[in-house]
Amino acid sequence: MTVSRTSRTLHRARPSPVTWQIAPGLTAYDDAVATMESRVAAIHEGEAGELVWLVEHPPLYTAGTSAKPDDLLAADRFPVHETGRGGQYTYH
Repeated sequence: MTVSRTSRTLHRARPSPVTWQIAPGLTAYDDAVATMESRVAAIHEGEAGELVWLVEHPPLYTAGTSAKPDDLLAADRFPVHETGRGGQYTYH
C-alpha cells in the first residue's frame, strides 16, 4: 500500500479481504483505543489488512477538543476520556 504525499490518495497493490473479529465480554476503552491505533499503524505500513472489530466497552463519555467541563452535568456518573477529535462530549 502506498500513499501519495501530494494527493493523499491511497493505492493498494492488491485488494485484501477484510478481517472480522468479535471481542468477547467487555474491553477497557483505553485498551480498545490502543489496539485500534496499533492496527492503523500496521495497515499504514502494509503489515496488516483492514479489520472490522466488534467490541464493547463499559459506559463512558469522550471529551472532544471543544468540550468544556461545565457542560457535563453529571461528571461523576461515567469516566471521561479525552480524545483528539473535534466536538464536545459523547456518551458511549
